[in-house]
Amino acid sequence: MSQLIRLEQIVPSKVCFSCDVCCRFLEQDSFLAPIFTQAEMEKAIGGGVEAHLFRPTADGKSAQIKLIPHGDMYICPCFNTDTGECTIYPIRPLDCQIYPFALMYSEDRTQVVLGVDMICPYGEAEIQTEAFQHYIGYLVNYLESDSVVETLAENWQLIGPYQDTVLIVCTLEKLTSAILKN
Repeated sequence: MSQLIRLEQIVPSKVCFSCDVCCRFLEQDSFLAPIFTQAEMEKAIGGGVEAHLFRPTADGKSAQIKLIPHGDMYICPCFNTDTGECTIYPIRPLDCQIYPFALMYSEDRTQVVLGVDMICPYGEAEIQTEAFQHYIGYLVNYLESDSVVETLAENWQLIGPYQDTVLIVCTLEKLTSAILKN
């Protein structure tokens, strides 16, 4: 399995810090909680995240972070509620790096698609801009590269179920083919 590179972030940090959407969940067992590849989990543990905060996923290769109670909701244990920042930001997993984009199956589960979570205020406001459209191309090229397709096919739990709040921007053909082979 190849090492994933750190991606450019499309959402400016100051926008993220002023938002109250990311890293917060309504259910403790939310399927939206970040999923880490084995290498990402090892980096996170090396960065101070306690190993017991990860639970294996069905693919046998990745692990999902266990959400912790915070008020009337649940948060990622890597989220600092005082600052609105991620405590492992430089080594956060691909699942977090691509947000407000989401990897998911199409509604009929025949394709792997890339979408924009329209719950993200930045994604909703900026999706039609030239810069955002350019970033979509950048992200698709990255996600369809051979090494990333291989990693995602091995860690197929990173592909989420269809969500109707996510606007599909493209089908990931190489990734779909690799996933369907498994």
